[in-house]
Amino acid sequence: MLDALKTLFENDVVSEEVRAEIEGAWESKIKENRQQATAELREEFAKKYEHDKSTMVEAIDAMISERLAEEIAEFADDRKQLAEAKAKYAVKMREDAKLMQKFVMESLKSEVTELHEDQKAIADKFSMLENFIVDALAKEIAEFHEDKKDLAETKVKLIKEAKNKFAEVK
Repeated sequence: MLDALKTLFENDVVSEEVRAEIEGAWESKIKENRQQATAELREEFAKKYEHDKSTMVEAIDAMISERLAEEIAEFADDRKQLAEAKAKYAVKMREDAKLMQKFVMESLKSEVTELHEDQKAIADKFSMLENFIVDALAKEIAEFHEDKKDLAETKVKLIKEAKNKFAEVK
């Protein structure tokens, strides 16, 4: 169609006025078509942008939901393992406490038994020492009495001899 208009304009079939009007109408139609095409493209790009944006939002939401679900599952698993570990720890502590109590009681029992045996041994040794001291003291007292008796006899004998000597000397 452009070629047909060019031919009309070049052959001076239309007047200058009509030519200007046609060119003005043609230019305005081109501008209008350009604006319409631009608007359509903008609308199409806006729709595509919105579509891409919603697609990306959905993809990011799905990715975050998936990651969050994984993290929550991992957290729940960790929490479950922690609860199990706490339970095992409590059971182990009870068992260890029982073992410790048993060990302490056995040790205490053996120490108390040993203490009683030591006390008996000390009592026996003390009794033996007491018997020894009593026997030794009894012997010493007996010897002392004998010595006292001998001393008394010797004294009597010496006095008798001294009297005899005084009598002789007189």
